[in-house]
Parts: sequence; structure tokens; C-alpha cells
Amino acid sequence: MNKRRWLLLPLVMVVVVASFFVLRARLTTSTPVVRSHLSRVPNSAYKYHLCTESFAFIMATPDNPYKTDYTFHDPFRHADDTIIPRYLGFDKQGVTVSFSVKIIIDQVATYNETIARVHGDDGISVFIPDSQNRLQHSSVPQFIISYLPPDGGSVAVLDYTCPNQWVWSVMRT
Repeated sequence: MNKRRWLLLPLVMVVVVASFFVLRARLTTSTPVVRSHLSRVPNSAYKYHLCTESFAFIMATPDNPYKTDYTFHDPFRHADDTIIPRYLGFDKQGVTVSFSVKIIIDQVATYNETIARVHGDDGISVFIPDSQNRLQHSSVPQFIISYLPPDGGSVAVLDYTCPNQWVWSVMRT
């Protein structure tokens, strides 16, 4: 009986030490939080001054003469940034649309994001990193889906708000 205790003691010690290392590894390894750079702002139409309008065609190719590109001065660096919304399609069941948006933050990175379940009159806010790489959001959406055909047609009308209205603040984590 005494020999069994002596054999059991090293086994228990191995289990305790292994558990300690597993627990330590779990606590010290942080998984990066993946954040979207887009947000839907419901019912944004008729609330803001608008600077320009564009037509977004479903699955438009890059050579489409109706460009949806919008370039603005980066509020955090001496550069210009560009957002390029692409109309992906209409969901007749939910009466919503989906967009992919290419966000080109000059001197930093290019992001390709998708946003779904967007209704007519909704705004889309784009989050951009500041000079400390913290995501910032504007008090005003960058563009508004001002018109969607009632039958789910192939074009949406986008209205861009004016950058002088955008007041940026750090995203809460």
C-alpha cells in the first residue's frame, strides 16, 4: 500500500504541473479581436448636408463609368483616404441590400469589408485608425443609401455626407 502512494505522488505532480502550464498558456495568449470597419446607422436620410451623389450598380466591374469612389482628407495624417462601395445585391425576403466596401487608408492599409441587411435611408459609417492605431468613428455616416428600387432593381443611389460634418471619436472596446 505504501508503494502505491509513492507511485501515485509523481503522477499527481505531473498532472498538476501540466495543468499549470496549460492554464498559463491560455491566460497569456490573447486572441486578436477582429473588428469590422463598417457600421449601419438606421434612418440616416434627410438629417445631414450632402456633398455628392453616385449610382451603385449591382456587381459593377472596375471599368464602370459610374464610379462610387469617394476620396477625403484623412483627419489623422497628411494623406487622402478613399472609400469604394460596391452594391452586391438585393434580398427580396428581407427587403435589404448588401455592400462590400474597399477602405483605402493611405499610408496605413487597405481593408475590404462587407455589410449586409442595409435598408434604404440607412447610413454607413466607416471606422478609420488614428495615429495610435485606435479605431475612430464619426458622428455622421460617410454615405447614405438614399434610394433603392422597390422591386430590387440593379442600381442604388448613394449620397455622401460632407467631411466637414464628421466629428471623430475613439471606439469603445
